Amino acid sequence: MVESRWAPLFDPYILINTIVCLSYVPVRLSFDEGSQLFKSDPMGITREMQIAGVMVLGSWVKYRRANSWQEFAPSIFMYSKVVIFLCCMVANKTYAAWYAVIFLVLFFALHESEDKSPNNVVALNTANFYEVEGDMDAIWLVEFYTTWAKHCIPFTKIFNRLSNKYGSDKIKFAKVDIGRFKSLATKFNISLNVFNNNELPTIILFHKGKPVPNQRLPVVKKDGSLNERFVLLTEENVEKYFGLAWRTAEHKKQSRSGNNKKAKRKKVRS
Repeated sequence: MVESRWAPLFDPYILINTIVCLSYVPVRLSFDEGSQLFKSDPMGITREMQIAGVMVLGSWVKYRRANSWQEFAPSIFMYSKVVIFLCCMVANKTYAAWYAVIFLVLFFALHESEDKSPNNVVALNTANFYEVEGDMDAIWLVEFYTTWAKHCIPFTKIFNRLSNKYGSDKIKFAKVDIGRFKSLATKFNISLNVFNNNELPTIILFHKGKPVPNQRLPVVKKDGSLNERFVLLTEENVEKYFGLAWRTAEHKKQSRSGNNKKAKRKKVRS
Protein backbone atom coordinates (compact mmCIF):
# COMPACT_ATOMS: atom_id res chain seq x y z
CA MET A 1 0.00 0.00 0.00
CA VAL A 2 2.76 2.48 0.93
CA GLU A 3 4.73 1.72 -2.20
CA SER A 4 1.75 2.20 -4.51
CA ARG A 5 0.76 5.44 -2.76
CA TRP A 6 4.16 7.08 -3.18
CA ALA A 7 5.13 5.49 -6.49
CA PRO A 8 3.79 8.38 -8.66
CA LEU A 9 6.26 10.74 -6.97
CA PHE A 10 9.13 8.73 -8.43
CA ASP A 11 7.78 8.84 -11.95
CA PRO A 12 10.58 10.37 -14.11
CA TYR A 13 8.21 13.10 -15.35
CA ILE A 14 7.34 14.21 -11.80
CA LEU A 15 10.81 13.71 -10.31
CA ILE A 16 12.87 15.46 -13.01
CA ASN A 17 10.49 18.41 -13.36
CA THR A 18 10.46 18.88 -9.58
CA ILE A 19 14.26 18.90 -9.41
CA VAL A 20 14.52 21.39 -12.29
CA CYS A 21 11.97 23.76 -10.73
CA LEU A 22 13.62 23.56 -7.29
CA SER A 23 16.98 24.37 -8.89
CA TYR A 24 15.78 27.99 -8.99
CA VAL A 25 16.31 28.26 -5.21
CA PRO A 26 20.15 28.11 -5.31
CA VAL A 27 20.20 30.04 -8.60
CA ARG A 28 18.19 32.85 -6.99
CA LEU A 29 20.79 33.19 -4.22
CA SER A 30 23.39 34.11 -6.84
CA PHE A 31 21.40 37.10 -8.13
CA ASP A 32 22.70 40.61 -7.45
CA GLU A 33 20.85 42.13 -4.46
CA GLY A 34 20.47 45.32 -6.43
CA SER A 35 18.64 43.57 -9.25
CA GLN A 36 15.34 44.99 -10.51
CA LEU A 37 13.81 41.66 -9.44
CA PHE A 38 14.10 42.59 -5.76
CA LYS A 39 13.15 46.26 -5.97
CA SER A 40 9.81 47.13 -4.36
CA ASP A 41 6.99 49.33 -5.62
CA PRO A 42 5.33 51.94 -3.35
CA MET A 43 3.26 49.13 -1.78
CA GLY A 44 6.37 47.12 -0.90
CA ILE A 45 5.74 44.42 -3.52
CA THR A 46 8.80 43.27 -5.46
CA ARG A 47 8.81 42.32 -9.13
CA GLU A 48 9.43 38.72 -8.11
CA MET A 49 6.35 38.75 -5.88
CA GLN A 50 4.25 40.16 -8.69
CA ILE A 51 5.32 37.43 -11.10
CA ALA A 52 4.81 34.70 -8.47
CA GLY A 53 1.38 36.11 -7.58
CA VAL A 54 0.14 35.66 -11.14
CA MET A 55 1.41 32.06 -11.05
CA VAL A 56 -0.42 31.33 -7.79
CA LEU A 57 -3.68 32.73 -9.19
CA GLY A 58 -3.40 30.68 -12.39
CA SER A 59 -2.47 27.56 -10.44
CA TRP A 60 -5.51 27.95 -8.17
CA VAL A 61 -7.86 28.11 -11.16
CA LYS A 62 -6.27 24.95 -12.61
CA TYR A 63 -6.38 23.20 -9.24
CA ARG A 64 -10.13 23.79 -8.91
CA ARG A 65 -10.73 21.95 -12.21
CA ALA A 66 -8.20 19.14 -11.74
CA ASN A 67 -9.41 15.60 -11.02
CA SER A 68 -6.30 14.65 -9.04
CA TRP A 69 -2.89 15.97 -8.05
CA GLN A 70 -1.34 13.94 -10.90
CA GLU A 71 -3.48 15.87 -13.34
CA PHE A 72 -2.62 19.16 -11.63
CA ALA A 73 1.15 18.50 -11.70
CA PRO A 74 1.71 19.44 -15.39
CA SER A 75 -0.01 22.80 -14.80
CA ILE A 76 2.05 23.66 -11.73
CA PHE A 77 5.23 22.71 -13.58
CA MET A 78 4.25 24.90 -16.52
CA TYR A 79 3.50 27.94 -14.34
CA SER A 80 6.67 27.40 -12.30
CA LYS A 81 8.80 27.33 -15.45
CA VAL A 82 7.21 30.54 -16.71
CA VAL A 83 7.91 32.25 -13.37
CA ILE A 84 11.52 31.01 -13.31
CA PHE A 85 12.14 32.19 -16.87
CA LEU A 86 10.59 35.64 -16.29
CA CYS A 87 12.47 36.15 -13.03
CA CYS A 88 15.74 35.18 -14.69
CA MET A 89 15.02 37.53 -17.59
CA VAL A 90 14.81 40.39 -15.09
CA ALA A 91 17.79 39.35 -12.93
CA ASN A 92 20.20 37.47 -15.20
CA LYS A 93 19.54 36.83 -18.90
CA THR A 94 22.26 34.14 -19.07
CA TYR A 95 20.37 31.99 -16.59
CA ALA A 96 17.17 32.70 -18.53
CA ALA A 97 18.76 31.38 -21.73
CA TRP A 98 19.97 28.20 -20.00
CA TYR A 99 16.57 27.58 -18.45
CA ALA A 100 14.88 28.13 -21.83
CA VAL A 101 17.07 25.40 -23.35
CA ILE A 102 16.43 23.01 -20.45
CA PHE A 103 12.67 23.61 -20.58
CA LEU A 104 12.55 22.96 -24.33
CA VAL A 105 14.50 19.70 -23.94
CA LEU A 106 12.12 18.54 -21.19
CA PHE A 107 9.09 19.49 -23.28
CA PHE A 108 10.13 17.30 -26.20
CA ALA A 109 11.92 14.49 -24.33
CA LEU A 110 9.92 13.97 -21.14
CA HIS A 111 6.25 12.99 -21.02
CA GLU A 112 3.85 11.64 -18.43
CA SER A 113 4.07 7.88 -18.05
CA GLU A 114 1.08 5.79 -19.03
CA ASP A 115 -0.38 3.39 -16.51
CA LYS A 116 0.70 -0.14 -17.46
CA SER A 117 -0.63 -1.91 -14.38
CA PRO A 118 -2.81 -5.05 -14.84
CA ASN A 119 -6.41 -4.19 -15.69
CA ASN A 120 -9.63 -5.52 -17.22
CA VAL A 121 -9.93 -2.89 -19.95
CA VAL A 122 -10.44 -4.03 -23.55
CA ALA A 123 -8.78 -1.89 -26.24
CA LEU A 124 -11.24 -1.24 -29.07
CA ASN A 125 -11.12 0.43 -32.49
CA THR A 126 -13.44 0.95 -35.45
CA ALA A 127 -12.97 -2.65 -36.57
CA ASN A 128 -13.96 -4.37 -33.33
CA PHE A 129 -16.33 -1.85 -31.72
CA TYR A 130 -19.07 -4.31 -32.66
CA GLU A 131 -18.13 -6.11 -29.40
CA VAL A 132 -19.94 -3.29 -27.61
CA GLU A 133 -22.74 -2.65 -30.11
CA GLY A 134 -23.45 -6.34 -30.59
CA ASP A 135 -23.54 -7.29 -26.89
CA MET A 136 -27.19 -7.56 -25.83
CA ASP A 137 -26.39 -8.85 -22.36
CA ALA A 138 -23.52 -7.05 -20.65
CA ILE A 139 -23.13 -3.39 -19.73
CA TRP A 140 -20.09 -1.65 -21.21
CA LEU A 141 -18.36 1.39 -19.74
CA VAL A 142 -16.24 2.88 -22.54
CA GLU A 143 -13.52 5.51 -22.22
CA PHE A 144 -13.01 7.63 -25.36
CA TYR A 145 -9.58 9.24 -25.05
CA THR A 146 -6.61 10.68 -26.94
CA THR A 147 -2.90 10.54 -26.18
CA TRP A 148 -2.56 14.34 -26.29
CA ALA A 149 -5.47 15.58 -24.13
CA LYS A 150 -4.25 16.71 -20.70
CA HIS A 151 -6.92 14.91 -18.64
CA CYS A 152 -6.63 11.50 -20.34
CA ILE A 153 -3.38 10.02 -19.00
CA PRO A 154 -4.19 10.71 -15.30
CA PHE A 155 -7.72 9.30 -15.74
CA THR A 156 -6.38 6.07 -17.27
CA LYS A 157 -5.13 5.01 -13.82
CA ILE A 158 -8.57 5.64 -12.32
CA PHE A 159 -10.32 3.74 -15.11
CA ASN A 160 -7.95 0.78 -14.72
CA ARG A 161 -8.64 0.59 -10.99
CA LEU A 162 -12.39 0.66 -11.58
CA SER A 163 -12.07 -2.14 -14.15
CA ASN A 164 -10.21 -4.28 -11.62
CA LYS A 165 -12.81 -3.55 -8.96
CA TYR A 166 -16.02 -3.97 -10.99
CA GLY A 167 -15.07 -5.75 -14.22
CA SER A 168 -17.04 -8.96 -14.81
CA ASP A 169 -18.94 -10.82 -17.52
CA LYS A 170 -21.87 -8.47 -16.81
CA ILE A 171 -19.98 -5.16 -16.48
CA LYS A 172 -17.21 -4.72 -19.04
CA PHE A 173 -14.70 -1.91 -19.49
CA ALA A 174 -13.22 -0.71 -22.77
CA LYS A 175 -11.20 2.18 -24.18
CA VAL A 176 -10.93 3.75 -27.63
CA ASP A 177 -8.21 6.10 -28.87
CA ILE A 178 -10.41 8.51 -30.83
CA GLY A 179 -7.32 10.49 -31.76
CA ARG A 180 -6.62 7.58 -34.13
CA PHE A 181 -10.17 6.40 -34.78
CA LYS A 182 -11.88 9.74 -35.36
CA SER A 183 -15.00 8.22 -36.93
CA LEU A 184 -16.06 6.99 -33.48
CA ALA A 185 -15.63 10.50 -32.08
CA THR A 186 -17.93 11.81 -34.79
CA LYS A 187 -20.43 8.99 -34.25
CA PHE A 188 -20.81 9.76 -30.54
CA ASN A 189 -20.50 13.54 -30.90
CA ILE A 190 -17.20 13.91 -29.01
CA SER A 191 -15.19 17.06 -29.67
CA LEU A 192 -11.52 16.70 -30.68
CA ASN A 193 -10.78 20.40 -30.32
CA VAL A 194 -7.06 20.66 -29.53
CA PHE A 195 -7.44 24.10 -27.91
CA ASN A 196 -10.39 23.19 -25.70
CA ASN A 197 -10.29 19.51 -24.76
CA ASN A 198 -12.28 19.56 -21.51
CA GLU A 199 -14.59 16.98 -23.12
CA LEU A 200 -11.78 14.42 -23.05
CA PRO A 201 -11.84 11.79 -21.89
CA THR A 202 -15.53 11.07 -22.48
CA ILE A 203 -17.04 8.12 -20.59
CA ILE A 204 -20.21 6.53 -21.96
CA LEU A 205 -22.26 3.65 -20.56
CA PHE A 206 -23.64 1.23 -23.15
CA HIS A 207 -26.41 -1.34 -22.74
CA LYS A 208 -27.88 -3.53 -25.45
CA GLY A 209 -25.38 -1.98 -27.84
CA LYS A 210 -26.52 1.61 -27.40
CA PRO A 211 -25.52 4.55 -25.17
CA VAL A 212 -27.69 4.74 -22.05
CA PRO A 213 -29.50 8.13 -21.83
CA ASN A 214 -27.99 10.52 -19.25
CA GLN A 215 -25.11 8.14 -18.60
CA ARG A 216 -22.24 10.11 -20.04
CA LEU A 217 -19.37 12.14 -18.55
CA PRO A 218 -18.64 14.97 -19.02
CA VAL A 219 -22.33 15.88 -19.25
CA VAL A 220 -23.22 17.40 -22.63
CA LYS A 221 -26.27 19.61 -23.24
CA LYS A 222 -28.65 19.17 -26.16
CA ASP A 223 -26.89 21.94 -28.08
CA GLY A 224 -23.61 20.04 -27.80
CA SER A 225 -21.99 22.30 -25.17
CA LEU A 226 -20.66 21.04 -21.85
CA ASN A 227 -22.88 21.32 -18.79
CA GLU A 228 -21.71 24.17 -16.55
CA ARG A 229 -22.00 21.87 -13.54
CA PHE A 230 -18.68 20.21 -14.26
CA VAL A 231 -18.39 16.73 -12.71
CA LEU A 232 -14.79 15.98 -11.80
CA LEU A 233 -13.64 12.60 -13.12
CA THR A 234 -12.50 11.25 -9.77
CA GLU A 235 -12.77 7.56 -8.98
CA GLU A 236 -15.56 8.18 -6.48
CA ASN A 237 -17.57 10.41 -8.84
CA VAL A 238 -17.37 7.97 -11.76
CA GLU A 239 -18.27 5.09 -9.45
CA LYS A 240 -21.37 6.90 -8.15
CA TYR A 241 -22.48 8.52 -11.42
CA PHE A 242 -22.63 5.22 -13.32
CA GLY A 243 -23.87 3.27 -10.30
CA LEU A 244 -21.13 0.66 -10.55
CA ALA A 245 -21.54 -0.56 -6.97
CA TRP A 246 -25.30 -1.10 -7.10
CA ARG A 247 -25.14 -2.54 -10.62
CA THR A 248 -22.59 -5.09 -9.42
CA ALA A 249 -24.70 -5.92 -6.37
CA GLU A 250 -27.80 -6.30 -8.57
CA HIS A 251 -26.04 -8.66 -10.95
CA LYS A 252 -24.79 -10.79 -8.05
CA LYS A 253 -28.33 -10.89 -6.63
CA GLN A 254 -29.76 -12.00 -9.97
CA SER A 255 -27.02 -14.61 -10.31
CA ARG A 256 -27.77 -16.07 -6.86
CA SER A 257 -31.50 -16.07 -7.66
CA GLY A 258 -30.86 -17.92 -10.91
CA ASN A 259 -28.67 -20.50 -9.17
CA ASN A 260 -31.34 -21.09 -6.52
CA LYS A 261 -33.99 -21.68 -9.19
CA LYS A 262 -31.75 -24.20 -10.94
CA ALA A 263 -31.13 -25.98 -7.65
CA LYS A 264 -34.89 -26.22 -6.97
CA ARG A 265 -35.52 -27.66 -10.45
CA LYS A 266 -32.91 -30.33 -9.90
CA LYS A 267 -34.53 -31.31 -6.60
CA VAL A 268 -37.98 -31.55 -8.22
CA ARG A 269 -36.62 -33.74 -11.03
CA SER A 270 -34.84 -36.02 -8.61
